[in-house]
Amino acid sequence: MSEPVRPWPYLAEDIREVTHNVHPMWAGGVPDPWFQRYTRFPLTRAAGVTPDINPLLPQARRLASSASLSDLDYARNNTPTTMSSSSQHARKWSTMPIDTNAAPFLSLDFEDEVVYEDERRQSIKQGTICGLVEQLTRHDRLDVSFNETFLMTYPTFVCGRELFEILLQRLNMPPPPGLTDSDLSRWTEQKQKTVRFRVINILKTWLERYWMEPPTESTMDFLRHIHAQIQPLTNVPTCSQLLTIIEHRLKGQDILKRYMTPPNSTVPKPLTPRNMKKLKFLDLDPMELARQLTIIESRLFARIKPTECLNKSWQKKDTDRPPSLANWVGEMILAQDEMKKRVSLIKQIVNIADNCRSLSNFATMMSLISGLATSPIYRLHRTWTQVNPKTRKLLEDMQSLMSSEKNFIKYRDKLHGASPPCIPFLGTYLTDLTFIEDGIPSHTPPPNVMINFSKRVKVAEILREIESCQAVGYSLLPVPEIQEFIVRNVQAAGGDVEGMYERSLALEPRMARSSR
Repeated sequence: MSEPVRPWPYLAEDIREVTHNVHPMWAGGVPDPWFQRYTRFPLTRAAGVTPDINPLLPQARRLASSASLSDLDYARNNTPTTMSSSSQHARKWSTMPIDTNAAPFLSLDFEDEVVYEDERRQSIKQGTICGLVEQLTRHDRLDVSFNETFLMTYPTFVCGRELFEILLQRLNMPPPPGLTDSDLSRWTEQKQKTVRFRVINILKTWLERYWMEPPTESTMDFLRHIHAQIQPLTNVPTCSQLLTIIEHRLKGQDILKRYMTPPNSTVPKPLTPRNMKKLKFLDLDPMELARQLTIIESRLFARIKPTECLNKSWQKKDTDRPPSLANWVGEMILAQDEMKKRVSLIKQIVNIADNCRSLSNFATMMSLISGLATSPIYRLHRTWTQVNPKTRKLLEDMQSLMSSEKNFIKYRDKLHGASPPCIPFLGTYLTDLTFIEDGIPSHTPPPNVMINFSKRVKVAEILREIESCQAVGYSLLPVPEIQEFIVRNVQAAGGDVEGMYERSLALEPRMARSSR
């Protein structure tokens, strides 16, 4: 997996085409404690304190199956399909009735190495890696939800090389000893061929959608090893497609192209000023600024691979803080000597944030109101007393919406009720993932140590919701001049937090506080 680019990576010439992956953690707009990682200033009002985390995980929206079409077509044409619900994600699976009592050689080899959630034996609770891989490539049942969850979370419990070697063993599994010619023929037709077909399709889906190995020479060697092992198996259906995918990977090509599908709606005409050569922040319509910010944010959001959120990877990046919208908000206000101009800027920023809310762009909205909640801005008491009540009420409503109280319950309700398109605030997802990672054991205790697959199901539910928000884009027209204006100013915001606080003190020295 390529090194994720940090948020707001744009140069002006990059506006028309964003071509990089984006780290899943946005700079700015993240409540305590996330926000403090980027600003070093505590929030004094908007977000409150970090709650005692016990999240009700957001309901996953239904997605199209990630299984290879050929595998699904095979299941559809050869087996009766049944549908049932599993957890919050629609479980899709098909069965091929096999009487294993009359033919024990057709039974599962690692049945005793998995534990099911209940007696219906449809959902896996825990298992060994061999037991889970057997479930991944069962000859008698195709469970799309299980397969998707496994591939989406595999780096949390097995390395790529080990996974491939176990799949290779499944691909080349020998027949049980002592079979008659008739039983051997039946085993070949009803088990071996189907398992081989499943393994090839799992490898295709893995390499196409869920490849998370680092972009190193060692990974290239690994890919060449996979190619060499698969090449002799051209008699297995879809094997040639798998070889093509591997060859594309070896060439460094991005196989999976993901696009946001715009909704079927009328594209609004941009609200632009007459003079587009010398743009001024206060002269721009707040709705149009919100639209252009939303276009930029949606491009960033579309580049995120939800699997980048695994293993708390956003906390492991030891890099300098990137430019952020919150920094620009703070520096822009503090650059004004006149209180009247500071008040006008606050009003404009609040109106932009409110328009982002109306567009269901919660990520940018959170960045903007967090910029107003940093200590250098929040402490400008005389300035805030001049902000009109209507603007202050709008800001308070948005702060209430994004409050961390009861684990962001108001925001979660708003998000789940929002019609697409929308851009979520990722901080809640990262909080949920941290809770799962830290609060649920990855393995069962000795002596029978198994992989806790139920934990991976919870992780996958969150990743699916991120994917579902990425599925629909915005019907908005880009205005390159306004986008370049935004990007240029965000890039110029240095985020000198000590300097910002000193500037705040210079504008309004410490004195007895007056109530707002």
